[in-house]
Parts: sequence; C-alpha cells; structure tokens
Amino acid sequence: MKKQEQRNKVSRLLRTSNRNRNAFRWSSNETKAHIDMKFAICKKLKEWGHEFYTEAIFEPSGLRADVIDADAGVIYEVVNTEGSESLVRKQARYPLEIRIINANQKFTEDLML
Repeated sequence: MKKQEQRNKVSRLLRTSNRNRNAFRWSSNETKAHIDMKFAICKKLKEWGHEFYTEAIFEPSGLRADVIDADAGVIYEVVNTEGSESLVRKQARYPLEIRIINANQKFTEDLML
C-alpha cells in the first residue's frame, strides 16, 4: 500500500474533530512520565518522517489512543499504572496493532519496534 493511501486509511478511522496531524496533545491529568514518553515517541516518528496523531478518538467506539503512527498503522499506548485487564480489552477493541510502552522507563528507539 502506498504511503498516502495508508495515511488516509488510518485518518478515516478517527473522529473528524481529532484529526490533528503531527500535533502533540496531552491532558492535565497525565503524569510527567506519561507526557514525556509520548513526546519522545512523537519526536522519533517525526525524525522517521512518519505522520502521527496524539489523543485521537476512533469512530464509532470512542476509544482514545495515546499516539498513532499513521504510516505503520500502529498505536503506541503509554502506560503508567494501567491494569493488564484494561490493556487486554484495548488490544481486542482497537482497530490497529497496539504496542504497549511503559512510561517509567528510559526511552529508546527499540521500544517502538
């Protein structure tokens, strides 16, 4: 699949109001470690030339993803204290591959592979 076709496919999964391409978004209830890890992921995706979304909401489920790599079709879900049951539910319900990254570890590119 061509790069732009892949990007469009991912974009169509998202609520129109949340299609803020290559923009870093966070909320005040996230921990510093969570925000820092999301930023590191986005920075690496930008270095790779990938298009990404943060805090995007999927239609029609309403599920919100931390970071979506539109080029690879991968969701990076940054966890801090989230339980394993919640993660299993997300993996079953998200429409893209999900990769779990612990917010409390040092960022390396290998975490994304």
